[in-house]
Amino acid sequence: MKNDINVPIPKKEDLDALDRRRENYAASRDLQATEFNQAISKRLQSEAMNIIKCSECGKEFASGKTTDASPICPDCMKKTKE
Repeated sequence: MKNDINVPIPKKEDLDALDRRRENYAASRDLQATEFNQAISKRLQSEAMNIIKCSECGKEFASGKTTDASPICPDCMKKTKE
């Protein structure tokens, strides 16, 4: 009797559930990859345009051609001069 090997045969319901889990996993993985790719492309575009975030209000603005520009947006700069 030790030579008998019992291989379980999966039921059709189990195979259907397995297929649904695979599809859900693939869909969530594709959605996550899309979000990551969009975030990377946005970051690269902002670096190319020298867009920085204001240190006071958090608004994003183009700082010009140099990266040593002030981290304060023009609106906040006007408020501090007044």
